[in-house]
Amino acid sequence: MFFGIVIRMYYKEHEPGHFHAEHQGQQGKFDFAGEMTIGNVQSRTALRLIREWAVLHQAELQANWTHMKAGQPLNLSHRSSEVMPMDVLPSVIQATYEGGFRIHLTFSDNVQGTVDLQSWLDGPIFEPLKDRGYFQRFFIDGGTVVWPNGADIAPETLYEAVKLAGAAQPRAGADGAVAR
Repeated sequence: MFFGIVIRMYYKEHEPGHFHAEHQGQQGKFDFAGEMTIGNVQSRTALRLIREWAVLHQAELQANWTHMKAGQPLNLSHRSSEVMPMDVLPSVIQATYEGGFRIHLTFSDNVQGTVDLQSWLDGPIFEPLKDRGYFQRFFIDGGTVVWPNGADIAPETLYEAVKLAGAAQPRAGADGAVAR
């Protein structure tokens, strides 16, 4: 985190390599050169700072991407596949344990569905999650599901899994309107 900008990299991500950044509630997905590929970060200053940060940390980003893809812990020394195209970066706003290794997810656009994560639990970072008691200790942070040991799954990866499983169900809002 720096200057109110939060940088995240999620486990169980899709290619090409990238990171997520958030500034004042606006989020974006960035390549390792610091260019926003999707998102709504509007501040030119924030975009410039993210770009400069990415260039300075490009080697670390690439190394962490490699570690992350292997399910290994990330190097946090400088803390400061094919998917469908998306127009927005989804965020998990609610997550409910459904038994086994299943979590029912609701996203910021009201798409919801249940994902079985059992087959996703490979690599050292996900080893503790194979214990169902530990698996149930998930919480929402940074717009996705996270566990106490730092394991997480990118929100767009979860979103695509819900949609690909055919489990995406629009939910009626408070006014009765259904988001699609």
